Amino acid sequence: MELFKSDEVLKSEDEKNSLTSEKETQKKLEALLFIRDLAIQLGLSQSCVATAQVYFHKFAVTNSIGKFDSLHLAGACIFLAAKALEQPKHLENVCRRFYVLRSTIQTSLNPRLQVPPLSDSMLRRLAKNIEFYEFWLLNEIGFNFEIPLPYPYIHNFIFPLNISPQTRKNVLRYACNFANDCFRTTLALQKSAENIAEACIFLAVKFLQLEMPVPADQDTVAIIRDLYRHS
Repeated sequence: MELFKSDEVLKSEDEKNSLTSEKETQKKLEALLFIRDLAIQLGLSQSCVATAQVYFHKFAVTNSIGKFDSLHLAGACIFLAAKALEQPKHLENVCRRFYVLRSTIQTSLNPRLQVPPLSDSMLRRLAKNIEFYEFWLLNEIGFNFEIPLPYPYIHNFIFPLNISPQTRKNVLRYACNFANDCFRTTLALQKSAENIAEACIFLAVKFLQLEMPVPADQDTVAIIRDLYRHS
């Protein structure tokens, strides 16, 4: 996957952004969390979640988030990622889960809101919207479905280490958690999967207060660490 320089991502976002920075960040986060929750509802893997979130970031770099439906795009990202990772889900199933999840979010924000049952016509319209965004997404990513992920690098680094099984399990768990969260940022567009994996292992080792040298790009470490300072 071709990587962007950090200033290219920021410049692109500034040039096409029609929302304030705060609103843009909030809207992106809502869509990224929607991807995660929809994937859980569909029984998809974390690799599928991460792949879909990278698709979303790649789309958002060149398109203003104020000019497209971020949740329909989120649905398309999951639909496409599931196919790319050979975990395909029927479009109707995706749409039904999508509608329930979106309705749950809407009623949590407005308890008085009466969400109508999903009719056949509404289902067809939602399916057309997700297919539309899938086609648009395919063009934006250049039909390049493969997204290198940090998880294999994390496993390959940790398993040969001369540490106790429990320590290995803890480092693996925390490193993967850091990796999961990093996809809330555009890191995957700027850094290699191996670079991200090293940073996640570094943070896991620090969090567990282990004496273990881990080479890591400190710029990447800082970006991931900032997620928790602002949460």
